[in-house]
Amino acid sequence: MRWIGVFLAGASLWLAGPALAGRDEAVSYLATKSVAEPQAGRVVVCHDFGCAERTVVRLGAGDIADLRRLFAGAGSAPAERAAVARAIALLERKVAPAAGTGRDRGGLDPMTPEKGQLDCIDESTNTTSYLVLLADLGLLKFHVPDGPASRGFLFDLRYPHQTAVMVERASGRPWVVDSWPHPNGQPPDVMPLDQWRNAERRWH
Repeated sequence: MRWIGVFLAGASLWLAGPALAGRDEAVSYLATKSVAEPQAGRVVVCHDFGCAERTVVRLGAGDIADLRRLFAGAGSAPAERAAVARAIALLERKVAPAAGTGRDRGGLDPMTPEKGQLDCIDESTNTTSYLVLLADLGLLKFHVPDGPASRGFLFDLRYPHQTAVMVERASGRPWVVDSWPHPNGQPPDVMPLDQWRNAERRWH
């Protein structure tokens, strides 16, 4: 079943904890999913549950300019987090036509027959890749991308769930960037990792 892979991946991430190793940790994670790090506007988009499908999407100069505009004037860590949320939403919309992910519903729907759906492994992998892209473009001044984190082990009445993470430079505090709960192209949840991990204990 699809959730078994999520459970195993989440268990290893939970035991390891956030690795505060910055970009290298993020890129190392991408390699475990056979996802090349973004380069020169080239990104690999995971979809159809557990990175079962991967689509290479190229971003043009206009796309990069759109991203840069989102970060103009983001002169503080909170402002940069808000810009990151907008940028992730924008990137989801930009890659959707090529990857076929425009109708992703958000949340848990593992039995849907519709192509182009994303589970939390897809979402966290894509968002990690996007965070690396933003860092490489020089747009992240107050945060660095990190490897994903997880919560939930079934026996605690929470479905296993994984999210992308970035770390605030000044404080070392990890922040989640969680796209999974929302439909394609909507801003992700951005909150401290400890708050996310201690969220209401319930089935997603």
